[in-house]
Amino acid sequence: MNEDKKIEEAVEVAEVVTEEKVAEKVEVAEKPVEDAVDKAAVELSDAEVNKEVLKMLDESETLALAGAAIENNELEFEIDGQLYRTRKASYAEKQKANNFRMKKFTHLLKDADCLLEKDLKKLYKDRGINLDNMDKEIRELTKQQQNLMLELGKGIKAKRAKPELEKYKEEIINITNSIQGVALEKQQLLEFSLENRVLMELYSYLIWMVSEKKVGDKWENIWATYDDFLNTKPGKLLTEVTQKGAIVIAEELQATN
Repeated sequence: MNEDKKIEEAVEVAEVVTEEKVAEKVEVAEKPVEDAVDKAAVELSDAEVNKEVLKMLDESETLALAGAAIENNELEFEIDGQLYRTRKASYAEKQKANNFRMKKFTHLLKDADCLLEKDLKKLYKDRGINLDNMDKEIRELTKQQQNLMLELGKGIKAKRAKPELEKYKEEIINITNSIQGVALEKQQLLEFSLENRVLMELYSYLIWMVSEKKVGDKWENIWATYDDFLNTKPGKLLTEVTQKGAIVIAEELQATN
């Protein structure tokens, strides 16, 4: 299904961004690169440098959304005058989702046609595709990206010229794209593993639970039941909810992956 693919892509992007921890200590800003560099002409504290780094990268919507999610524990958006949000799950909700995950895993484990990830990896390796090497590549690229982020921060603090800062920015964005490309390729190769099928179900279930609309001065669930969520026709609301929901809940679910 189209929406299943959108959920998978949104989840993968969110996981990559979370693993990198790019936005942990910064807040989102909306000014262009020129304003960010001009402001760096004054003496900056480490916290302010972090903010300027994010401004340099604010054209990456995923990075900005991840920063906002970590900062506020939610992401709000508006469609046709109606305010919506996706928020981080409560402890009780995560427990409920974990029970859902275990039931799904047990159910699929009984199906002989469902291959575990380790079985798929072995089949791919026999065909010359080593998924463990992909994990190694992602780790190495992430380390390069983090080092460049540090250099960009130092450059801003040292008031280096705009062209030099722009070069760091371009390299960071290129590496981010490379990370996402490798991660997406791996995700596609493991798409039909038992673990991945369970993970997609888990994310769908959690996104349903944490998606709300503003009614008066209160927040209420958009869909009364999980079946209502699954039966929703594709559209702007479902797209926004799945993309932003995946970003909000990704970090706290790393242990399940």
